[in-house]
Amino acid sequence: MKENYTLICRLAAEFTICCFCGWLYEVALYWMMYGYYQERGVLQLPLLPIYGFGGLALLALFRKRRNWAWVFFGSVLLTTALELVCSYLLEWIFGESLWDYSHWWLDFEGRISLPSSLIFGMMSLLLIKGLDPMMQKFQEKAPSWLVQGIGTLCMLTILGDAMWTFFVK
Repeated sequence: MKENYTLICRLAAEFTICCFCGWLYEVALYWMMYGYYQERGVLQLPLLPIYGFGGLALLALFRKRRNWAWVFFGSVLLTTALELVCSYLLEWIFGESLWDYSHWWLDFEGRISLPSSLIFGMMSLLLIKGLDPMMQKFQEKAPSWLVQGIGTLCMLTILGDAMWTFFVK
């Protein structure tokens, strides 16, 4: 039971890191393309949950894969499909399009594009071949109370931010 909770906490930490890295990526991309800071996301904290959910899906599917090409191309396909589905879902929920690739090369309805899909493939490699092994080593070496504490803090922070964003603000 304790081992399962430790694993859940590790996944919560990875989810949070993916959310934050996604936010960093989008802010940096916007800065490079347009020359100024643009707040990204719907939460109050610098976190984009779509990257967290995508990251966990990628880890579930590709964590055990050794072949980099398989991970890259599989991730390109998965993240592109996720981004397309989420674009429709989020537009339906929020009543507006949260991103627009219409000025990018090889886009589809401004919802997905080849360059963004390739970037997500590279980010997926970093997650699966870089971050996840580091997190696994941390979990193995750190005391379980520390892993559980960090994971619990991540879960409570994201849950609190979501509640604040959607129910209070």
